[in-house]
Amino acid sequence: MRILSTCCAVLLLSAGTAFAQEEAVLIDGVCARVNQDIITLSEFRRAQQDLLTQLRQQYSGSQLEEEYQRASKELLQNLIDTQLLVQKADELGITVEADINKYLLNIAKQNNVPPSKIDEMLKQMGFDPDQARQMLRVQFLRQRVIASEVHPKIFQNIFDKDIEAYYKEHIIDYTEPAGVKLSEIFIKTDGRTPEAARQLAEQLVQQLRAGADFAELAKQYSERPSASNGGQLGWFNLDPRPELGEAQRKAIEGKQVGEVTDPIAFPDGFLILRVDERREKKEKPLTPELRREITMKIAQQRLEPAVQEYIEQLRKDAYIEIVGPCKADVDEETDAEGTTSQP
Repeated sequence: MRILSTCCAVLLLSAGTAFAQEEAVLIDGVCARVNQDIITLSEFRRAQQDLLTQLRQQYSGSQLEEEYQRASKELLQNLIDTQLLVQKADELGITVEADINKYLLNIAKQNNVPPSKIDEMLKQMGFDPDQARQMLRVQFLRQRVIASEVHPKIFQNIFDKDIEAYYKEHIIDYTEPAGVKLSEIFIKTDGRTPEAARQLAEQLVQQLRAGADFAELAKQYSERPSASNGGQLGWFNLDPRPELGEAQRKAIEGKQVGEVTDPIAFPDGFLILRVDERREKKEKPLTPELRREITMKIAQQRLEPAVQEYIEQLRKDAYIEIVGPCKADVDEETDAEGTTSQP
């Protein structure tokens, strides 16, 4: 049940502490005050331990310690940020119980578990049912607040000039490349001398230019799998991302549809190519559908900075106080900015 594990990771967002050691007893206390709510010391230590448990699945030894130190530097700050988002959800009247139930019912259905056995399923997956629901609750509340408060502002500030600028900057992604459709005859040097192979290839080129049927000669002489299909190779992009080797590109340069190349020498034989069709490079027009697609891409680019800006504003508007032993676990940047803010 990957999403529950993902939710754990989201909630274990990071704080700088010494490399955590497992504690036999958790002595509770206040770790941080966030407006009218608190984050307890036991919650913080449990988040540290859960983070360590998660990292142990991927790392060990000194690398585990290094990754823990790196990932833990913002743990407390992110727990505070999560609390701020949950408070905002309450202020906005957002509820997600229906989303939680729908999600768990869907997971149960995928695992052929009846609804009455959902709690048992969660326990078998290693989750406490109440904690699993709480993790999902926080995750869904976070998503709904961001969708309500951040997404509209992003889309309101994407203008035609932004879409057109993105289109021009990424025009290569919206261009149907020039291409060529080819057929081949390949004469191997295996079983004959290179000179004999070259002479045979030249003779075939002469016959083709005199009007011989390419497909028939390919079936008769070509020594590649394409021979059974009359030598047909299909389409190859030429520009801006060529799919042909340099030798082949040079050989077909300037060739019109229906023309064949001189024999192209390779270590294992000689290749004759015929140009079957050509396709010019064509830029996709900036249609309404493409505008919508580009709008979504711009929004995705702007989402993370916008979320961070929104959370920073929540911090500025909030009363946040880090107290007790957690003060030692706050990173230097937070200390430099101050640990208490008043609205």
